[in-house]
Amino acid sequence: MEHSKHTSLKDLAQVLGVSIPTVSRALKDSPDISRDLCERAKRLAQEMNYRPNPFAMSLRKNTPRIIGVIVPDIVTHFFASILSGIEDMAVANGYFVIITTSHESYEHEKRNIENLVNMRVEGIIACPSQETTDYSHWAALTEINMPLILFDRVCLSDRFSTVVADGARSAQEATQHLLDTGSRRVAFIGGANHLDIVKRRKHGYLEALRENHIPIEKELVVCRKIDYEEGK
Repeated sequence: MEHSKHTSLKDLAQVLGVSIPTVSRALKDSPDISRDLCERAKRLAQEMNYRPNPFAMSLRKNTPRIIGVIVPDIVTHFFASILSGIEDMAVANGYFVIITTSHESYEHEKRNIENLVNMRVEGIIACPSQETTDYSHWAALTEINMPLILFDRVCLSDRFSTVVADGARSAQEATQHLLDTGSRRVAFIGGANHLDIVKRRKHGYLEALRENHIPIEKELVVCRKIDYEEGK
């Protein structure tokens, strides 16, 4: 039997001539439903290629097991690997993950937050876009008690949990390594100065120069956009 749309419980109920709740219980082998109806419901579900909608189910139970994720993009290895880790942990704990991308856009980011909240996710994990300098849309999540964890590029760390690498130490060690191996003019290429991650890395870079009594050359410090072409 071919269908151009997804088969719903309502479709099964109409064919069987019973109510939607009855079909639902029959598919779950409820002892309240006759064995004959349970078997017929399962057979029909298979014939009509019925698949339960986990999002609809969770909303009906009012206990959504969904985590929303917002990342700047999904094509870079960095974000792809993080998404893989998030999904592995979520699935292991019985959650679904909805992944959205801001495409480094402030407006996209705000829209993603609104959509995830409307879908009644239980919490949001996010990395802000490079365009984001106004954090009011993140702050507003506290008003609806929406758990939020920010990673990599973070803001409002006094309000929300954050997961970050030690950018200052990493940049300092990288700079020190170059100095130890003979380099004397070490340049720093970073993203926009308002990004917390850039501030931390630049601090580590400058600390290494100061500790080695190397003068800072402003033309060697370039902080613009985190972008492949910009980096080139």
